[in-house]
Amino acid sequence: MRVSTQVLVDRSLQRLHGRLNSFEETQTKLATGRQFQVSSDDVSGMNTALALRSERRSVEQAIRNAEDGRTRVNLADTKIQQMLTAMRRARDLTIRGSSTLQPTERNAIAEEIDTIKDEMAELANSGFLGQGLFSGFAAGNAVSETAGVWSYDGDTGDVQRRVSQTEVVTVNVRGHEVFGFDDGANVFDMLEQLSADVQGGDTTIIAGRLNDIDAATQRLERGLARLGAIGTRIDTALGINLEADETLRLELSSVEDVDLAEAVLEIQTQEVALQATLGSLARAIQPSLLQYLR
Repeated sequence: MRVSTQVLVDRSLQRLHGRLNSFEETQTKLATGRQFQVSSDDVSGMNTALALRSERRSVEQAIRNAEDGRTRVNLADTKIQQMLTAMRRARDLTIRGSSTLQPTERNAIAEEIDTIKDEMAELANSGFLGQGLFSGFAAGNAVSETAGVWSYDGDTGDVQRRVSQTEVVTVNVRGHEVFGFDDGANVFDMLEQLSADVQGGDTTIIAGRLNDIDAATQRLERGLARLGAIGTRIDTALGINLEADETLRLELSSVEDVDLAEAVLEIQTQEVALQATLGSLARAIQPSLLQYLR
């Protein structure tokens, strides 16, 4: 086959076009840090990356759920701890009030018990993101007082969070249980009655209230223990999810990310090849004598 100057030029241009495409692809990989930009670059790799990303999104959602649940549990734990401190103070005041005291002393103790009752109510009505910590799904207060009678205003809902693909955790304790409404002896009515008993001065009745305080304290402690168990489950799930997320991230990186050292070496090789092709093309299209005469 006869090879003319035009054929040499055409072939050189084809090689140049190919070199430029290869150089651009390598340059794009280095600039973006990605092995492929569209699915046609690597169908198998793209499918694997999409599957890994989907799984990672699921794990990340579980992590967010677990962190939200842990925040709720920690807040409720703190509030109940404060309630237990208040109840210990109420017990100390009850012991003191069961002694024979002057009316002014009894009134002072009764006022402090009333303050404790108000503090307990404020803690019971604590909320998180527009939802009561102790009121189930209800958005309003957990407890209220009407005409001297305390009532539970929440519902019996279990606030749940999915912390993994297979585990759903209840992240609340319900006020009607921990505050004694289910037992017909809620802590708020009990404290209100205790205040009245202290003002009345009957030491026998006041001493008998110690059992009521202990019962209320035990209900709060059971709620605290339940929160502790929930927190342990959430922390375990969160640890597993964080490890899974790191594993998925590394797998995704191995599929998508460019090896920088390899990419730099490749682009240097492509640059040398491009320079060689340009040199070959320059020699193939050198001007002829006729071009000089024009």
